[in-house]
Amino acid sequence: MKEFLNGISLLPDVYKNILTQINPDSAKDVKEIRFRNGGAVTLIGKDNIYYLTDSGKLTLTYCDNVLKTDERKLQEIVFSLSRRSLHTYQDMIAKGYIPLRGGCKAGVAGRAVIKNGAVYSVSSFNSVNIRIAREFYGCSQSVIDAVQGCRSYIIIGPPLSGKTTLLRDLCRYYSGKNSPSPFKTAVIDERDEIASLSFGFGLDVGEHTDVLALYPKAVGTEIAVRTLSPDIIVLDEIGSAAEAEALLSAVNTGVDFIATAHGSEFEEVLKRPNIKRLIDAGVFKKAVILEGKTNPTKVKGTVTF
Repeated sequence: MKEFLNGISLLPDVYKNILTQINPDSAKDVKEIRFRNGGAVTLIGKDNIYYLTDSGKLTLTYCDNVLKTDERKLQEIVFSLSRRSLHTYQDMIAKGYIPLRGGCKAGVAGRAVIKNGAVYSVSSFNSVNIRIAREFYGCSQSVIDAVQGCRSYIIIGPPLSGKTTLLRDLCRYYSGKNSPSPFKTAVIDERDEIASLSFGFGLDVGEHTDVLALYPKAVGTEIAVRTLSPDIIVLDEIGSAAEAEALLSAVNTGVDFIATAHGSEFEEVLKRPNIKRLIDAGVFKKAVILEGKTNPTKVKGTVTF
């Protein structure tokens, strides 16, 4: 229930008060809370999609008293999630997200405002998706068993397959206070999801871990290598040209990299030029492919390069 409350803590009171009435047994299985312009508020569970009623009940059937959202209410939701300062979070909103407490994240969609060929800001919000982050201690054991001592690998999985949750637990494994030989670990937490330090307190990512919160991954990697002398650098959702250049520049410094990438199969990810460059250059020694959202954090297979 704590993780669910983290996800809804910044919502306007009209929604937060209703959502807190949900049965705790149901709340613990919620993965996403979705608000759409003109649509019903829905909660994505482990096996079902639920509608939320105006009395805080969950139902599998659309009915007259389901809670709905309109354009004005969506603007209020985004304003509230942005700590009442849209300007502060403008760059993040332009990239499609707002970081929330405890590693939770709100995905945001609307009308893009283009400047110099790039998304400058977003107006007229039409969709918000709150993803609930949870900590699962020991969930990385299947990955650790699969890589067999390797510490430079890329984890591949579709959305909701547990990639970020795995990275958090891998940090605890490699740099935790109970590790017999802890490694100095640096987390480049561009979206504030792995360690979630935006509020001055964060999630457990190990005793010997340095967190570069909200740094662009390319910049954070360069700073970590230059100033923090890490043994391992951890990154989520890599793929840009700038990120590839930063990792290629650091590959011969003795640093190991653990990263994630979106994809269902290794062959699919290998078609992306920047990731292929990293694999060809030996930045990663293995690929770990996850089973997917039906069995999050579990390994389906590995590829050795």
